[in-house]
Amino acid sequence: MDTAQRLRLYYEACIPMGLLVLGMFHYGFPPFDDTTLTLVPGLLMCIIITYYLYDRLSSNTDDTHVLPGTQTSMYRRRADPGRMWGGMLVPLVMFALNIDDASDEKHGVGLGACGAWVLSVAMAWTFTVRLSGLSLGCSWALCVAGILALALAGPWERGNTGVHVCLVAMSAIAQHMGTQFVVRKLPRSFTLGEAAAIAQGICLALLDLAAQLFTRKQGLVDPQHMCVLVLEAAGVGTALIVCVLYMAPRHSQGVSVKDTVWMCVAAGAGAGVTTSIIAFVSGANPMRWIVLAVLGSQTGRIVLIYWFMLMTCATAIYAWCAQTPTSSSKLMLHIKRKSYHILAVLLFAPAYIATPLVLHIGFTIALCVFVCAESVRVLCLNGWGTQMTHFMRRFTDARDVGLVVTAHFYLLVGCAVPVWLDNTRGCVEAALAGVLALGVADTCASLVGLRFGSIKWPATVKTVEGTGAFIASLVVAVECMRWAKGFGYDTASGYDEMPGYGLVGSFVVCVAMGVLEALTDQNDNLVIPLTMYAAVKTLIHSDTISWVSVVVVAAMLAVPLIPHSTLIQLHSVL
Repeated sequence: MDTAQRLRLYYEACIPMGLLVLGMFHYGFPPFDDTTLTLVPGLLMCIIITYYLYDRLSSNTDDTHVLPGTQTSMYRRRADPGRMWGGMLVPLVMFALNIDDASDEKHGVGLGACGAWVLSVAMAWTFTVRLSGLSLGCSWALCVAGILALALAGPWERGNTGVHVCLVAMSAIAQHMGTQFVVRKLPRSFTLGEAAAIAQGICLALLDLAAQLFTRKQGLVDPQHMCVLVLEAAGVGTALIVCVLYMAPRHSQGVSVKDTVWMCVAAGAGAGVTTSIIAFVSGANPMRWIVLAVLGSQTGRIVLIYWFMLMTCATAIYAWCAQTPTSSSKLMLHIKRKSYHILAVLLFAPAYIATPLVLHIGFTIALCVFVCAESVRVLCLNGWGTQMTHFMRRFTDARDVGLVVTAHFYLLVGCAVPVWLDNTRGCVEAALAGVLALGVADTCASLVGLRFGSIKWPATVKTVEGTGAFIASLVVAVECMRWAKGFGYDTASGYDEMPGYGLVGSFVVCVAMGVLEALTDQNDNLVIPLTMYAAVKTLIHSDTISWVSVVVVAAMLAVPLIPHSTLIQLHSVL
């Protein structure tokens, strides 16, 4: 690997790691009181950060290690495996969620933000150790030591040590098995880092739902907790639908009555499980709560009418495009792909400004529909698979060569996850991180870079002109949304205008995201929205930053100035 490629990978890693270092030193490392993040998770994350920084600069950055039980051919080709993102992305997001979220701990609902942070560190620790190249005995010893340390010294209620050990161990084992399952069952669709991040996120959601099933705070039907419960229960119901469809017998390519029956049975089973879980945990009628949340206000009804009109027009336009001859122009392909990003802005930004609750529920329903439709396409049920594949391949690129077409999933998830994490609290910069970064900035960067780009970044196909367009458009979009939402903070939800934040704060976050978009080989629809969410929470929700953390980040950026021969000698010694 040449120097330019090594530096590109290193500075890509510096962005999420720098954010985590800034946050840990300022908010909870060392811990300030019993409610903040504890010392052990912070220490383990510092070890993980140090390992990945060293790994990115060492001579072994080709990343030849793969997850045990998988093969290199199972991962998405022509992309950096992204081990660093598998060990950093979810802990970074969970830490950012912890900064101002203590509501779950107060009510005793689910894992809570701090519990989710500890479990994400456990998953990141075991993922990193297993891929570090250590001997089997040494890696198992480090994994067990980390699990015990987190279980014994984590921010838990005292007296349930056995339960905590089982919970942390279960999360570590589940993420390993989940990553293997994603890579093996959906070959060539994900990089290692993307598969690990997806598996970790699903594991956290399932463990949180399990914790809610055991705690059962019936009568607690406030919008924040119900939105999370509906999302997690709908995920379980959708997984059941996919399993039932997978067991359906295969028939001819045409329309089959048996396929239709299996689809109806699957839909009924999934809906039944979803509503049963919601009713069991909350004691509320789930259908009545959803209908009242969406249609109970005039604003919600207006948003639904707006969505219907916009989707009708968009469907007519895409149907017309499907009938036109396919153009081989790279610019036309980008325009077609980015039209979905523009549609996402038109759909989601006004809806969040009007009613975040309706958008939260809408994203949940949309994800379930996407998963079920992709299952029908992959399994070729009822003869629809071929038609859906033919339509979707008109909008795909070299990254969508695997079994699953991931472009539309990443776009939806990238826009939805920040909204789900914000959970109707009203922080517009954090909640709309995905919508603005993907719908506005990424679209401008792609089109400007392809049409006018001439100066390329080292070791990448991205252009400086495209990065400039990304940064400028994102700054403008963020400021427009802050203005539309009353400076981005809903005082009724507990947010006040933070001192010292303005255009400079927006510019710092947007520049970091622009550089990340230019450097990363991962799917930017996944990593950029989540990193921007963490950046907003870490940098904007603070009027001061620890000078110690600034010095640490500056040292990280200066490490590449060390002669490579010295790094090779250090690598041989270690």
